[in-house]
Amino acid sequence: MIRNRWAFLLIFFLLFGASHTLAAEPETHGYIDIHNVTIFLKPGYADVHVTYTLDDAFRFLILMFGENDVKNRLFSMLNFENATLVRMDYDSADLKVYDTKPVYGDGLYWFPAHQFGTTIPNLTIISNQSTQYLQNVSKIPSGIVYY
Repeated sequence: MIRNRWAFLLIFFLLFGASHTLAAEPETHGYIDIHNVTIFLKPGYADVHVTYTLDDAFRFLILMFGENDVKNRLFSMLNFENATLVRMDYDSADLKVYDTKPVYGDGLYWFPAHQFGTTIPNLTIISNQSTQYLQNVSKIPSGIVYY
């Protein structure tokens, strides 16, 4: 009897998984959609604030199994090499990015060109000199000098 129950459960999950995969629309990043990224350029680093949504079905799984997969997907989508996670919840995250470099030692810094791992619908880059608003970007084509 136990063998039949395990076989039934195995077949059920295989069929459920296959039908769910066939019915789902193709999505390149799974259960997370980024809406806004704001980069605050600071002396020596950048604060990055990301807002996103998670599919409702995965919120329960994240509650049960932890948020490590969300963190990995987020880092993959943002594609910052030298970043640390400061805070993360179900709809936003804050990161510190240490990719900035001092320029000429005069209090000037350079944030290099950057290729994201996805298209960012709304990107805001804020420095003490200016604020740039960009839409539907997958990269920052040239670096930004700021102080």
